[in-house]
Amino acid sequence: MRLFTGLFLLATAASAAVVADVRGKLSAGDLTSADATAADFCAAQPGTSECAAALSWLARGAQMLGQPVVALDYVARVRAITAQILTRTKVEDDAFLLTAVGASIETRARAMADRGQRDRAIKLLKEELPNWKPYGIRARIQKTLNVLTLEGQPAPALDPAWQGKPVLLFLWAHWCGDCKAQVAALAQIRAKYNPERLTIVAPTRRYGTVPGVEKPTEAQEDVQIAKVWQESYAALGDTPHPIDDAAMEAYGVTSTPTIVLIDRQGIVRLYRPSRFSAAELEKYISALPSGLRTR
Repeated sequence: MRLFTGLFLLATAASAAVVADVRGKLSAGDLTSADATAADFCAAQPGTSECAAALSWLARGAQMLGQPVVALDYVARVRAITAQILTRTKVEDDAFLLTAVGASIETRARAMADRGQRDRAIKLLKEELPNWKPYGIRARIQKTLNVLTLEGQPAPALDPAWQGKPVLLFLWAHWCGDCKAQVAALAQIRAKYNPERLTIVAPTRRYGTVPGVEKPTEAQEDVQIAKVWQESYAALGDTPHPIDDAAMEAYGVTSTPTIVLIDRQGIVRLYRPSRFSAAELEKYISALPSGLRTR
């Protein structure tokens, strides 16, 4: 009995750690070691959502490392596993499954685009989008569509109050560390440009998460959002930071801060789910068609 209990605890610990281990190795650019880690886990627990999630990270890693064919091979393995799991489990009931499904769709499209099949990738994403209800999957699909198509197009979810002005959107989440790290660069841009010449807006949304609260109410999360803004975003002063679900989904905001630059005509000139330095932002802002005056 003790042996069984020990093996169970070891398997549980491995289950909790495998995705983090794979991600850590990929962040160091070590696809080979990441593959070996996932292979060991999947051999011990084949057909599980954790195995699929680990493989989905390998797919993303291969795609980012410029190996689209390898990425598509991982995607095929993820899709085979998730297809079986989805016959008995709802995607929203399993966080690993949700990650695996969303990542496999995103990576498949990106790898196709990398291989010169951009139109096919866009078609795939448009076909997949209506098939899924969870925000995590829909936002990931929309983000990938935006990466492939949004720049040069009219801005979605454009508030009438922003029309006729250059707008810099900073889309963030209260639990997002990378979002907090973006504040210093945004504060420099805010200090340089006259608010009448460049409108900065920071939409966010509720995620149903509050530290120490299992099932927070919207009011509790609103308090948490206000607290985080006051503590971590004070350098942005009175920058509007509305709770705007429509904007967050339209711009496909997932796990990273998302920066969008819109010109006076309402055309998206920059869409990037990534952090920026002040110098990088300045380059795009100064290239806007009408140009901008500083203070």
